[in-house]
Amino acid sequence: MNDAPPKPQRHPSWSRTLVRVLLICAGSVAILLPAWLPNRPSVPIGRGTVELLQAFLLLGAAAVTLGASPHAGAYRPICRVLSLGLIAAFVGEIEDFISDILQWPFPEAWVIGVILFLALATTFKHRRVMFHFIATLGHHAGSGLIAAALLIIYVFNRVIGSAAFWKASLGEAFSPEIPKICKSYLELLACYLIFIGALGLSITLARRREPS
Repeated sequence: MNDAPPKPQRHPSWSRTLVRVLLICAGSVAILLPAWLPNRPSVPIGRGTVELLQAFLLLGAAAVTLGASPHAGAYRPICRVLSLGLIAAFVGEIEDFISDILQWPFPEAWVIGVILFLALATTFKHRRVMFHFIATLGHHAGSGLIAAALLIIYVFNRVIGSAAFWKASLGEAFSPEIPKICKSYLELLACYLIFIGALGLSITLARRREPS
């Protein structure tokens, strides 16, 4: 039995590791940026700076996956499906800002519907590659980050972002703005995790061998 450690694909580099750590830490600090900005009660936190940061993170994730598509070989349809899903999420995030703050009419449902239809059509057309990708999805940490983001949005945020939770926790000190602020920042954290996860998945897809 060979107990030798696996040979790394690249030579270890302290500089690359340090840069990656600094970038991740900078992103973690950047999601708190709206808390340092001057208070502007006329612009709700969920529809102002925080929502724009969420939208830009989703758009950046879509750009990363789309940019990996030319290098993904047989996994190119997967990059397209991921990018379409992220663009649909971006449209959903930017809708409140366009409709409520800019007062521009925006057919959000139609745009998202068309995008998701294209994603489903691509998935059905390349279903063999999609099934292979789903079967090996758990082999990469990026999928875990995206799964954690979805849990934050659809499970954890339902509790922390509810008024009942904070009323029971704070009692008379409760303020209606508290659950809104917590919900907005949790969604921002989830978008950051999606961005990092999409970046990792895109790099992996661009380097994977084509399925046999």
